[in-house]
Amino acid sequence: MAALAALLLAGCASLPPDPYSADTVPSALAGTGAIGVRDLRADYRQAVCRHLPSADDSCNRWLLRLSGEGVAPAAAASPPPLPAALARRYRIAFVPGFMAECFEQLARPFADAERDLRSRGFTVDYFQVPGRGTSAANARRLARHFESLGEDPRPIILFAYSKGLPDTLDFVATYPAAAARIAAVVAVAGAVNGSPQADDLLPAYRKWLADFPLPGCEAGNGDGLHDLRRDVRLAWWREHGAKVTVPVFTLVAAPRPQQVSPGTRGTYRWLARIDPRNDGKLLWTDQVVPGSHLLGYANADHWTIAVPVADQLPAFAPLFRDGVPRSALVEGAIEVVAQTLAGGVPR
Repeated sequence: MAALAALLLAGCASLPPDPYSADTVPSALAGTGAIGVRDLRADYRQAVCRHLPSADDSCNRWLLRLSGEGVAPAAAASPPPLPAALARRYRIAFVPGFMAECFEQLARPFADAERDLRSRGFTVDYFQVPGRGTSAANARRLARHFESLGEDPRPIILFAYSKGLPDTLDFVATYPAAAARIAAVVAVAGAVNGSPQADDLLPAYRKWLADFPLPGCEAGNGDGLHDLRRDVRLAWWREHGAKVTVPVFTLVAAPRPQQVSPGTRGTYRWLARIDPRNDGKLLWTDQVVPGSHLLGYANADHWTIAVPVADQLPAFAPLFRDGVPRSALVEGAIEVVAQTLAGGVPR
């Protein structure tokens, strides 16, 4: 979790920059359908609702219902595969985000979902990567993780959070033989196009945090945050996007303003000058993978969509708007991914 780092850097943020550079990759804002995104929001809502108490309307609280979602077809209402069947069919893995390694002993992304999946019989891997590493270096680390998995024939549904998504996609593009074990990638608040904040915060990060000693956290030189610049990420997509052949499913963090954690409101307001639909670290449009399957828009900020801060850091609970049903979001995604790969979600 990069909570401490974000709090330290937030005070260094100025107004959103307006850099002009001839090296910027040409880009355009378009609706999801125009970039080849397949809309599975209705199916995903139905799956998540199955994992939440039926006595309340919490699935509609935690998943935003935006224009064009529609209703899941009757065929999708048939009983989903039982957890035991899915556990026999797939292995689950998580890749954390920027600086997660540095704060893992305090709060680990998806620790609650990981625990709940194991209780249901799933084999779960947590692929730790250097929290301050570059995407290229972390892709090499992921290749070593995959080499250590042995001969288990089950394909992997891999959840990639924040910068963990660029790291994972770099792994997929650079090490296709090792990545062949991945059945699908679920991008959770993924830094698809990076963040406008990376440009503004990079000088302060290089000076104060890139090599600051932290227990169990490899030092960096600032290039890990540099990888999150929008121009860097857009250039990566132009050069390597065609190599991403694994199916990707997108879950966007797009909290309503009252759901933004106090600890990230400074950076939320910073990004809100560009677009109020942001999670405190990323704009919602920068989280959608081109050509992916769109699961939905979670009413959670960049931290709480993945990190069980209220459980693991109760003393800091006032700084976060938690209560996010992460296990339901993850298990609903597994169901929809499995049914989609099996051809069971018609569209």
